[in-house]
Amino acid sequence: MSEPAPFGGSIADLPRERLAELGLSRSAVRTDDALVVFNWLTPPAGVPLHDHPFDQLSLILEGACVMRVDGDEHRLSAGGFLYIPAGARHGLETVGTVPVFNIDVFAPAREDYLHLAEGQPRA
Repeated sequence: MSEPAPFGGSIADLPRERLAELGLSRSAVRTDDALVVFNWLTPPAGVPLHDHPFDQLSLILEGACVMRVDGDEHRLSAGGFLYIPAGARHGLETVGTVPVFNIDVFAPAREDYLHLAEGQPRA
């Protein structure tokens, strides 16, 4: 197996998947061991409570939101982050009128989201 080659570009140029019913659009970059998902949420928007077998690190870069994890409420704004362990039931809703831009890092890479990174170089 060959070593992966560096690749890069602009987040704005990545193909986006739009989920109008959630007020969400997203794109991603995949590495061998993780998936980095870029999310744009237009208020009022949210992601319903769900769980998955992947650790998740959620970084809020713009806007504000409430994330619920296993019944606890976490208010986050630009510069905030939250680690969500695998198996924890969680969801998100925007707060206010400013769109939320966040990055979610999943490890290992979520197979159900790999379509977001189709066409990217792989080793």
